[in-house]
Amino acid sequence: MPNKLARVLGCLVLAVALPAYAHHGVAAVGMGGPEGPGAALETTSAMPLPQSTAFAMLKSEYVSFQQMAHAKPANKDFSAFNMLALGFGIRSWLSAYVFQPFNSKSQDSVGTNTHLGDTNLMAVLGLKWDEGLRLVPEKESLDELMDWHFSVYLSCTLPVGPTERKDRNGIPYAPDMQTGFGLPAPGVGIAVLKQLSDDFTWLAEANYQQFFPHTYSWTRYQFGGETRLNTALTWRLVARGPLRTDLAAELLGLHLQRDKERNDAGDLEPLQASGGAIIYAGLGVRLYYGSWSLALGAKRALPIRAMLNEGSDQQGSEGLENIRASATLGFSTRL
Repeated sequence: MPNKLARVLGCLVLAVALPAYAHHGVAAVGMGGPEGPGAALETTSAMPLPQSTAFAMLKSEYVSFQQMAHAKPANKDFSAFNMLALGFGIRSWLSAYVFQPFNSKSQDSVGTNTHLGDTNLMAVLGLKWDEGLRLVPEKESLDELMDWHFSVYLSCTLPVGPTERKDRNGIPYAPDMQTGFGLPAPGVGIAVLKQLSDDFTWLAEANYQQFFPHTYSWTRYQFGGETRLNTALTWRLVARGPLRTDLAAELLGLHLQRDKERNDAGDLEPLQASGGAIIYAGLGVRLYYGSWSLALGAKRALPIRAMLNEGSDQQGSEGLENIRASATLGFSTRL
């Protein structure tokens, strides 16, 4: 193989796992290298890990919330979502990932809850279109990397995070302030990628995650299911040997079903001031050097508060952040 292609398929190929957070953790994955398709910051890439490639990743996301004078019981101040991820290319068309969150959620007059989140397991099947739909082969030339690529992925969280943590007053945190969700939460998604030219790559994905009712010591609660529709365009600015710099612009759509809580009759009742739709605009930069990558990005919800159900009462919810800023450090190697 030419040296250029060897860099793509060898240990210089970088794998980056990108958790995209609402108040639940949902993992997205992407990869890129000195040559070939780019990877966005939050939109899942359809490119699987090369066979026998392992990676490790650390990501931290800081979320600052808008403050409201009438917030009840108190304003949520910030959340910090941190993630350790490990992945492995089992075959050229099959990758496996494990994500372990460690999160902090802070609310005025109540305190800050910091603990493990729910572990997320994910399997990704990679496909491409080459005179028909087929599994991603072990070796692809630079021209073949220009083909349409697709992936289908399944995920499920494990109830590792606690659900009964108490605040500084000895009262249990509300369900959305806990770092765990009590029961497994399965998810499914599809992704598509097309390298438009040597420097531009288009990505899109759709996914859904379902949550089930969990009985707390003081209530029974079900978080609303989450649907995401994301798209991104990446632009390769610099590509010199093992060095590459990309810009990524993204539009991220999120629809949340209403949360439900047990009422006086013992039934789960949809809650006011929960659920709705949000559209985020995001911008980021990713630096690659050898087997390392560093990504910095930020996103903000478009000011369409009417898309949220009773949005004026949803302080501390998705769509009402000041900003969501993130940093990701990744490393990969061919075993």
